[in-house]
Amino acid sequence: MTEPTAPRDIAAAWEPQRPGRRAARDIPDAIVEPAWGGLRAVAVLGEGSAALFAHGSEITVPAELLDALRGAFTALDAVVEGNVTTKALHGSEGVLPPAPAVERPPILVPRALLKSVRDDPFVRARDHVREAEAAEATILEALEGGERHAFVATDLLWLDGQSLLDVPLLERKRLLDTILEESFLVRITTFVRPSAVLTLVTWGGLGFEELSYRASNSRYLAGRENPDWAVARPPEGPHGRARAPAPPR
Repeated sequence: MTEPTAPRDIAAAWEPQRPGRRAARDIPDAIVEPAWGGLRAVAVLGEGSAALFAHGSEITVPAELLDALRGAFTALDAVVEGNVTTKALHGSEGVLPPAPAVERPPILVPRALLKSVRDDPFVRARDHVREAEAAEATILEALEGGERHAFVATDLLWLDGQSLLDVPLLERKRLLDTILEESFLVRITTFVRPSAVLTLVTWGGLGFEELSYRASNSRYLAGRENPDWAVARPPEGPHGRARAPAPPR
């Protein structure tokens, strides 16, 4: 079977990679960014054109978002992964809509081994995917109704005729910064090293319930579980209950 080479065909064939089962502390040479939630999608960008795809289909979004994407793009063609979300539009991200309730089958983990069963890497990765899937229908309906959302770019998968799936993550991030100009509706997610604990605590205080840890040299595994990606809850301040992940081993 011939691999797709046109950006729109690539976007139609794309499925998001999924977090793996390793703990955040075990991700080698990690970078950390907020987990934005919302709808994971890819933007297909060309000279004067923009479209958003999710699960093989082009999705309907407000015209102002497509206009913002067209105005932000500075290369020939690209496929950019990101989150279509309202979180980036709040003056303060401290007030966020509650996560949808998801029925979770029980997983038997001895309480003596974990502070919370949800902190088990497998459980957190599983719930991360299920909660995203549960929210999709509501977000798509809101977009079709014209509700304002932003696109927060998190990864660059294709650029000017070249696949970047096998390019290390930090290089993909560097290239992403060169082809998008941020605006109110188009953002590029920020990231730090795990040692920037104060920033991680601040993100938790702003309402981000999860952080994303990815290996700097990791490749993008479309539609597959990526062992070099973990999700974890943010550390809390001195009076909180959570602790910062230990340094990578």
